[in-house]
Amino acid sequence: MPEASLIYRGTNINMDWQSLIVVTSVLSFGILENLFPFFTFKQSFDKRVYTNLVLGLINVLANNFTIALLLNYIWQQTSWLGIFHFIDSPLLKIVLSFLLLDGYMYAWHRLMHTVSLGWRFHRVHHTEVLMNTSTAYRFHPIEAILANVPKLFLIWLFGINLQNLLLYEILLACELIFHHSNWAIPLRIDKYLSYLIVTPNYHRSHHSQSIKEATSNYASFFTIWDMIFNSYNYPRSPKAIKLGLPQEKKELNIINLLKLPF
Repeated sequence: MPEASLIYRGTNINMDWQSLIVVTSVLSFGILENLFPFFTFKQSFDKRVYTNLVLGLINVLANNFTIALLLNYIWQQTSWLGIFHFIDSPLLKIVLSFLLLDGYMYAWHRLMHTVSLGWRFHRVHHTEVLMNTSTAYRFHPIEAILANVPKLFLIWLFGINLQNLLLYEILLACELIFHHSNWAIPLRIDKYLSYLIVTPNYHRSHHSQSIKEATSNYASFFTIWDMIFNSYNYPRSPKAIKLGLPQEKKELNIINLLKLPF
């Protein structure tokens, strides 16, 4: 899932350290997936990542001209400070902000699979057959923008501050890169971790061509949402998973992906 994060370049705040953390995650998990690959892909490295990274760049630019400006306005206005304004404990605000944002990500992702219009855009993400760290950025720009609109409302309604939002977004970005990676984590460790967070095998199942597997495991960070809403499904045979969409057999370039929903 959108798995697309809010972009903060529109705020007058230096975010170089955020970029450093995300880039470090990309490099770290990228190295691990190449040293210890789960699936052996014949395609070259640049062929696996080029299209996804171009989509990611487009989405960053699109969000900078839309979502970041609205986010800046929300934090500058003083007519409504949000529900969390009445909570004194900073720690409680952090926990509630994290759970609220993560619960929203689950709801949005599941909505994209159940509403036909949403699926038209979200299937761009599911056409991936060479799942790797860069797949975390493989989203249609329209979905990347729309996914953040309800989130803006939640930020305004509850008064989620910049620091708590950044904490979630940075950890989410690292988690998305991690669970989309082709890193072969030992099966037992992967399974135990999946009772808490989304792991590579857990999310590979969601990218399966099998309808039963693809319509489960909607969580983006904590898997408790799948457990609560009965969509938790750890794959029995991760190696047998066939990635992608059976109806999209041809290789899709950036233009094909942008045109796919229409």
